Amino acid sequence: MSNETNEMKVVDQYGSIVYNRSVFSAIARNVIDESKNAKVAETSKLYRFDRLSWIEDGKLYVSIPVRVNCNANVSDVCASLQNKIYESIEYMTDYKPESIEIKVVGFIF
Repeated sequence: MSNETNEMKVVDQYGSIVYNRSVFSAIARNVIDESKNAKVAETSKLYRFDRLSWIEDGKLYVSIPVRVNCNANVSDVCASLQNKIYESIEYMTDYKPESIEIKVVGFIF
């Protein structure tokens, strides 16, 4: 049975910080918003902003629906986004995501 929560606690030598899952979603969204070849797909009710990330059994999972520029290499764009999201979350929160999934749901023409 999985244990899904809304918060993640990070403890270090100075104390502890509790992050809500929306923090991780906002970081991922900001990374994609800075990309010139992809945009977050917001047209579907299935991909609500608060469900872009979740915490299960103490591990962070991120799944983001995107639309990719039709002239861009989809594999390169997705790999780049995964790396940037991972680095941003690790840098800003000192936590390493277990999985980052980029779902291509359409194209930008």
